[in-house]
Amino acid sequence: MEGYLLKWVNPFQRWQKRYFILNDNILTYCDQPGGRSKGQIHLKVAGINESKDDTLRIIINTGTGQILLKAANIDEKNKWLIALKKNQEYCQRHQVFNYGQRIQELLTDIWSNFALFDEQLTYLQEKATLSMYKEISNIIDIGQYLKNGITLCCTLIEEEKIKLYGESDTIYESFDFENEIPLNTQTSNYTIRQEEYKQNQLENMNSHQFLETIKLLNPIKYNNIKYNRVYSRLSITNEATRKCLPYKQDPDEKFAFWPFLKECIGKDLTRIPMPLLFHQPLSALQFFAASFEYYDTLKQAAKAEDPYKRMAYLIVFSLVRCILGIDCQKKFFNPVLGETYEYFTPEYKVISEQVCHHPPITAVHCESEDFILSITMEATVGFSGTSIKAKLPGLVHFRNKKTNEHMTYSFPSIAVKNLLFGKMYFEQVGEAIYTNHTTGDVGILTLKERTSEKDAHQVKAIIKDRNGNIRCQLSGYFNKEIYANNELIWKRNYVDPESRWYYFYSHHILQLNHINEEILRNIPQTDSRMRSDMRALECGFKDLGQEEKVRIEEKQRERRKIMEEKKQQHIPRFFKEEYDSFSKRNQWVYLYNYEKEKHLIDLDLF
Repeated sequence: MEGYLLKWVNPFQRWQKRYFILNDNILTYCDQPGGRSKGQIHLKVAGINESKDDTLRIIINTGTGQILLKAANIDEKNKWLIALKKNQEYCQRHQVFNYGQRIQELLTDIWSNFALFDEQLTYLQEKATLSMYKEISNIIDIGQYLKNGITLCCTLIEEEKIKLYGESDTIYESFDFENEIPLNTQTSNYTIRQEEYKQNQLENMNSHQFLETIKLLNPIKYNNIKYNRVYSRLSITNEATRKCLPYKQDPDEKFAFWPFLKECIGKDLTRIPMPLLFHQPLSALQFFAASFEYYDTLKQAAKAEDPYKRMAYLIVFSLVRCILGIDCQKKFFNPVLGETYEYFTPEYKVISEQVCHHPPITAVHCESEDFILSITMEATVGFSGTSIKAKLPGLVHFRNKKTNEHMTYSFPSIAVKNLLFGKMYFEQVGEAIYTNHTTGDVGILTLKERTSEKDAHQVKAIIKDRNGNIRCQLSGYFNKEIYANNELIWKRNYVDPESRWYYFYSHHILQLNHINEEILRNIPQTDSRMRSDMRALECGFKDLGQEEKVRIEEKQRERRKIMEEKKQQHIPRFFKEEYDSFSKRNQWVYLYNYEKEKHLIDLDLF
């Protein structure tokens, strides 16, 4: 059977017309008859269902995602549905049944349904009246009894399944493992698999015990981990750091920009949801902590004896954020209102909070024994047709604890060029002013639009004293090295060639979204690390990540709608708004209450 059907592509391209050909157990589709194949769907193990919401829709569950098809009318839908199911039934009757895979599917299904069962009973218990509470508690006890019994049965089945690796060929082959273990190595492989199984059981037990420790302390965080489709696929470890991301990301991955971007011309991009594949797995809140890979540079801005050197180091540190857009051409996730992030080391602390949604405003507080860095980041983003430009008003405040100096600086604009043609790149454009309000010194950094590769990333800045005399000149390239009065004051860290598979992240940046038991125990449920869409992206679960991103955004919209109906306003917890006499704008000032109150947050964002 063959013919045209509509196929759901993504939230931006929506339904697209495709020509489908059903042959044997494979459903192939292309743009038109005789055209190049755009994809195949294997029906042997797929789930084929009708939609309750749309009588013209057919849902094919492949095991890793859903394919949505739509017919022109009921008769056409029924013909395709009958043909698909008949074809699948014929294939299943004439195949060697994969018992191993079926057992694994059943076990997965049981664990998923038990998680749902627990969630529903907990919900009912919270909503129950006093008279119903006892009956629901009895149901919960019965459910736990059944769960324990089935858990034991499933565990025994898992053990028996593993033992079959060491049995006769007949039993072994009945599981259809495609001879993955040679006969002369069955014993050793069986031993290895036993150890792997025991290790997995131990990890699962440890994860369960860990979750139970936070259940009473933070039930929102507990539910967000235990019942989330992304976190249910992960194993939480005690590893302090990591050397790479869980998934190798193709650095040359292509995405059809135009079908999406043509709808954005002239609009404020901060109000338009972006596809998951536009992103890298970091929130904008984590972006500020990324600059602290060069913490020593900022420390020199506080400790250098020469006041002009101090400003020179501050200028260099402010350029570090430019490095993050050189190799990785993907945007950060927009934080949701109330999202927080903490990054603590023995030398410094970074605390950030999304304090406003429209316009998006992020407040950041960074502190060490030498300095305090305060940032209020507000962005207005527009699309001109071939490029995106972001304007960043406001000032960054740098307070030197040693000298009591107070310096401020502004951000140049950010441009994203060659969206449609050529190689896309990020560029910092414009002028940034650095002012020492204690001494009267002024620094001027000029970042010009590149005209060729030769002048890309070029740095030119001057520092003048209060009388207008030039006291220091900076030159160089922020992707290599920078000089102050011909003296080398900064050099870019070594870039590991393997980092190209991980969004070009350095070792420091790899840690920003890392989680382990200790981190999960200490962060609030609003921390960026708890975002399941980012976690899915860094693990390579891209379809699931897109679904989670949409879910989180819809949850945010629903929360905003409820607050508007109740005439309520979101009140940031860790920062307050004050008038800044230097920038003549309002800025957000840290309240020094994060560590005391972070576990009192009652928001459920993710």
